[in-house]
Amino acid sequence: MAVAMGAALAHRGPDGDGTRTIGDATLGCRRLAIIDVAGGAQPLANETGDVVAVCNGEIYNHTALRERLAARGHRFRTGSDAEVLPHLYEEHGPDLVHELEGMFGLAIWDARARRLVLARDRMGEKPLYHAAAGGRLCFASEPKALLAAGAVAPEPDWPALAAYLCVGYVPWPASAFTGIAKLPPGGRLVHDASGVRLDRYWEAASWCGAPALDLDPVAAATQVRAELARSVEAALMSDVPLGVFLSGGLDSTAIAALARPHVGELATFSIGFDVPGFDELAYAGLVARALGARHRTITVTPELFLAGVRALAGMLDEPLADPALVPTFLLSRMAREDVKVVLVGEGGDELFAGYPTYLGAGLAERYRRLPSTMRRALAATTRSLGASAGNTTLRYLARRFVEEATAPPAVRHRAWTGCMSRERLGTLVAPGSPLVIPPEPTPIEARTEVDALLGLDLEGYLPDDLLAKLDRAGMAASLEARAPFMNHRLVELACRLPVSLKLRGLETKRVLRRAMTDVVPRAISRRTKRGLTVPLAAWLAGPLHGFAAETLGRLDRRLVQEGTVRTLLADHVARRRDNRRELWSLIMLQLWLESSPTLAVHGKSDSGAY
Repeated sequence: MAVAMGAALAHRGPDGDGTRTIGDATLGCRRLAIIDVAGGAQPLANETGDVVAVCNGEIYNHTALRERLAARGHRFRTGSDAEVLPHLYEEHGPDLVHELEGMFGLAIWDARARRLVLARDRMGEKPLYHAAAGGRLCFASEPKALLAAGAVAPEPDWPALAAYLCVGYVPWPASAFTGIAKLPPGGRLVHDASGVRLDRYWEAASWCGAPALDLDPVAAATQVRAELARSVEAALMSDVPLGVFLSGGLDSTAIAALARPHVGELATFSIGFDVPGFDELAYAGLVARALGARHRTITVTPELFLAGVRALAGMLDEPLADPALVPTFLLSRMAREDVKVVLVGEGGDELFAGYPTYLGAGLAERYRRLPSTMRRALAATTRSLGASAGNTTLRYLARRFVEEATAPPAVRHRAWTGCMSRERLGTLVAPGSPLVIPPEPTPIEARTEVDALLGLDLEGYLPDDLLAKLDRAGMAASLEARAPFMNHRLVELACRLPVSLKLRGLETKRVLRRAMTDVVPRAISRRTKRGLTVPLAAWLAGPLHGFAAETLGRLDRRLVQEGTVRTLLADHVARRRDNRRELWSLIMLQLWLESSPTLAVHGKSDSGAY
């Protein structure tokens, strides 16, 4: 079983395959060698060999922990960051998680107490899945290893997949498979003679409800700068070459600028598109030249994008409707030719309110005060505008705003950031379909409405979409991606900053812009938020139309209604409405269902290209 599980995860760790059995437990690790390349093979044990640990990720504060543990008499055999885990467990038991800084999915087996401890890092940068079956508890970084072990049958979790169609990802604690659960960010599972206990030792959203810090803009920017600089320096820990993913936006530029003084030569990697208005390579090049970086770029065409989709289709254990997954994989594959580790800018928007949807919260309150006749007129006007060839255009934003502006804040926000509303999903599913309409999102308790929306994204969209995308795309290319914005000290600070330091008028991320004024070129610091936007709307109506029609035509008509899917595509192609999010979520679902013959639980049904 251990051999099969390790083989299923070979892409995550091509540098080594270690297993160790102690009594009833077997721990294994596929290693991507980054720290103590020659001697840091896992699993790693204490001096007596009865506490054993494996870890996916990095423990950034391992040097300080090692010194403290050595002073208490613990002896170490390697320079691996993961070797602190069994010794730290001896000191703190399952509470060792409170001592750790880093990104990790870890497991510790205590043979004396017959206790297994699983834990995931606070923000969920690294994944950890578990399943109980036949008296066994199995765990792995990806569900494919649990399936390879025969821990559970590969049965789709249809309620979780219905939630996916709404938000674009499978929300924790569910996975796409019945019987396989996802450990939450900041989650901990303890299994011993007392049974199984699952809790969260840290929650990002709780900090959005903590008392706001009384800081003026200068003091707040100073603290943000110090914490981010500390986090970047910690994330540079590596015995192998590393680089930075550079988009030309504020977040990744900040990371690259703060990393530059600590490396001899900075390697940066950027991606662009062959569509006007989507290519940001000029901005990334500007930053790379200013930093004196060794810079490489890749331009994505529809053909290259489709090749990336097909390369990923068989590797994804869960459907993910974020189209940026594909260019992130292509960029990772290129970067892996030069480095094993990259730093990335993910998380800055969720911490410092960088998305237009946060501005939309204030606008929605004003919109609701308008007379109903005026709101109906605006709704009719936006419907008549049709769809443009761009992505986040004013026309597109106006339509989505009006469609959801009167909904409760959490519902509205999820509809704006997701793939389709619960109402639209209701029109899509076929009678008797196992896809059931998911419940409305649970509001986050916070100081203000915007803080509540930030908490919602920190708990959902960030770990289950953005960080999952980074992990899957990077590890598919055997590349480790680290996000310095996810350091929990920085997160705690950012969450306690008043919204007024983040948003003012139409300006977003105010405090971060101020914090980075002296190191980020002005042309970058004043840019409007773009993100990694794929020209998917134009491609689905043009060069990818055939692929889309064929894939959608294979959807099981006992799941979704053929006529509704056909109309979604036809309206999109005719530019009556931009349906790229709905269409792409369905395409990725179908590709996932086809990734294994055992997933075809409904059998064959009539199909045809749309």
